Amino acid sequence: MPSPIAMLKADHATVRRLLRELSETGDRAVKERERLVREIERELKMHAQIEEELFYPTFKKVAEDTQSEHLFYEATEEHHVVDMVLPALKAANPKSPEFEAKAKVLKDLVEHHAREEENQMFASARQLMNDQQLEALGELMQQRKETLRTMWDNPVLRPVKKVQGVVHKMLPTKVKNVKANAIARMAEGRETH
Repeated sequence: MPSPIAMLKADHATVRRLLRELSETGDRAVKERERLVREIERELKMHAQIEEELFYPTFKKVAEDTQSEHLFYEATEEHHVVDMVLPALKAANPKSPEFEAKAKVLKDLVEHHAREEENQMFASARQLMNDQQLEALGELMQQRKETLRTMWDNPVLRPVKKVQGVVHKMLPTKVKNVKANAIARMAEGRETH
């Protein structure tokens, strides 16, 4: 089973590549820009959902009352900022200077977020979790990713996924943190049975 950290790093690499490709397009490449924004949206949304439903709650639980706990809060706030910038990029005219500016801001946000997770949060997770915990988390994340990919790729399920995404985007970070705490408590309950 893949490591949860390796999975998330692979997602980061994919999104970084797509954002780099987007930054290299010219204002005449309207169709290419639109295609890339759709791919970036899909990859970011799946990645964020897996992190917020599984990785972050687990990390928060194991990091509770440690110096690493703040990383959970920073990461969820950074997701919230991306949730504001991505729709603005999608709504911008692909030929406009505003589109390029929004694409650059999104790229900078994602780069910062990924670098912080990879250098700090993932290192802390490796220290705070044992191999069995990481393996179990990786298995859950892989299953969830397959489900999400199916929803994004299936034309019948795509509208459901988009509605789910809109509702999720509108949730304040505080509500997402409460949700993460509830998920962590449920996971803890499964481990004790």
